[in-house]
Amino acid sequence: MQNRIKVLRQERGLSQFALGKLADITPTDISRIENGMIHPYPGWRKRLAEALGVPEKELFPEEAKNERTTVAGS
Repeated sequence: MQNRIKVLRQERGLSQFALGKLADITPTDISRIENGMIHPYPGWRKRLAEALGVPEKELFPEEAKNERTTVAGS
C-alpha cells in the first residue's frame, strides 16, 4: 500500500517518535505503516492525518481510490 506518511513527516521535520506522540501510535507501528508492512486501522489513518495536518485522502491516496471504486461498483 502506498502512503505519503514518510514524505509528509520528513517535510514537517518530525521523527517517527514525534509523530507517534502526536498521533498516539508507537514509533514501531509508524515505521511499519510507512514501509507497507501493516495496514493502518481507520482510527490510525484519521489520527495520522490530523497530526500531519492533511486530509486522509492526501495521506492515503490508494485508500481514497479504493473507496471510489467500491462506491461506483456498488
